[in-house]
Amino acid sequence: MGNKFSFNRRVFLQAAGMLALMPWLSSCVKSAPLKISGHKWPGYEILFMARDLGWLEELNVTLVDAPNASSCSDALRAGQVQGAMLTLDEAILLCSEGMDLKIILLFDISIGADMVLLRPELTDVQQLRGKTLGYENTAAGELMLHEFLQYYQLEKSELKLVNLTLDKHERAWQEQQLDALITVEPVANKIVKAGANIAFGSRQVPDMIFNVLVVTQHTMDRYQNTLEQMLRVYFRALHHFRTNPMDASHRIAKRLDMKAEDILQLYYGLLLPDALANYAYLSEQDIRLTSATQKLVSLMQQMDIIGDDFRVDAKFTNQFIPRELL
Repeated sequence: MGNKFSFNRRVFLQAAGMLALMPWLSSCVKSAPLKISGHKWPGYEILFMARDLGWLEELNVTLVDAPNASSCSDALRAGQVQGAMLTLDEAILLCSEGMDLKIILLFDISIGADMVLLRPELTDVQQLRGKTLGYENTAAGELMLHEFLQYYQLEKSELKLVNLTLDKHERAWQEQQLDALITVEPVANKIVKAGANIAFGSRQVPDMIFNVLVVTQHTMDRYQNTLEQMLRVYFRALHHFRTNPMDASHRIAKRLDMKAEDILQLYYGLLLPDALANYAYLSEQDIRLTSATQKLVSLMQQMDIIGDDFRVDAKFTNQFIPRELL
């Protein structure tokens, strides 16, 4: 009888001890990291620079390096990441497929960083008829192609179109597989330095190419504090970029495989909104992003990229912009 009581009491005390330790043990178990995918693009490099500076380490945020925009979208579709750095039209395309996404940050507005390049020997765009044009047939690529053709009154059927993801642009150009190329920085900078002519750019289509950070609704609910902290770090990195351009250029140059002295010119064709501008753009009272979204939806429907029945609601929020930065 005594042994039985002693055994039960010992089991009880051990169980009580484990219960007391459970809060401490659970605090030691690290939650799954918030994964965000992004490819090489000057506007996104500010967040990747924050990673290089070590400012994301304590936030449990993992930036996933992708080779191109298509890979970013695919990773989000497959649930491999919870957020992605995309163009606005790529975000619209995912929403049209049924994904419940929100834009929580505006990285940049392209005012020349997206461009159409021609071989040096092509002195007139009309000489492009019957020749080969390479581009990535994402929504952004199709948008630039559509605007370029309209601008010069060309037809798709007059060109030989080749689909190439961004990571293959430079090599295809070097191997002279293409007569023209729709591409973006930093690839465009390298090709222009090699002698290409700029025939068209996003400066001709203002307020059309926005680069944004999107996350799923589930991610907003689960990682609310982490998202706010990550944006706080992003704006800290943006401030570092503006106040210490030499250090920032060297850090960005490493990831883009470029010379540090060439980095700042990549940003001549970009507007980088600060926290206050982001708060305004992402508010429901500001019509600029809403108007651009509606215009893109209409254009993408005309181009048969998305269905005619798709209706876009407010797909953005400024709730994660740190209020102390306003």
